[in-house]
Amino acid sequence: MYDELSVSFENPAADAMGYQHIYGKLLCRRDRLELQFKEKDRAFRKSDTHTVKFTYGEVERVEYVSKWFHSKSLVLQTRSPEKLEMFPGGEVGRVELQVVRGSVRHAKRVKALIEYRQSEAFVEESEDRLERSKESG
Repeated sequence: MYDELSVSFENPAADAMGYQHIYGKLLCRRDRLELQFKEKDRAFRKSDTHTVKFTYGEVERVEYVSKWFHSKSLVLQTRSPEKLEMFPGGEVGRVELQVVRGSVRHAKRVKALIEYRQSEAFVEESEDRLERSKESG
């Protein structure tokens, strides 16, 4: 099983003036998921890179969407919507990341990796609960 994945994305501007043009990466680490993004710099305004960290338990759903004549996208939905408030164009607890061509192969594998990490976390939590019940009983 693969340990870590990185998916690059670029969401084009939401309007003709070029506002909210976002680019970044979704990083699947061993113990957490990281969403790193930056708004495209403008002539008189520079933006900082934002990093949002999620545990795999906070991820509600991940879906790779591939439609004909449309860009490939990765939809991330979380149980912690407050963490995605800074993401331009995001909905409550949900963001759509338009995957760049070089990351399509990894984007297709993200859902399986996250489900695998979630199952590992569930098993670990269950084992901890059993250990605590044995100690108290």
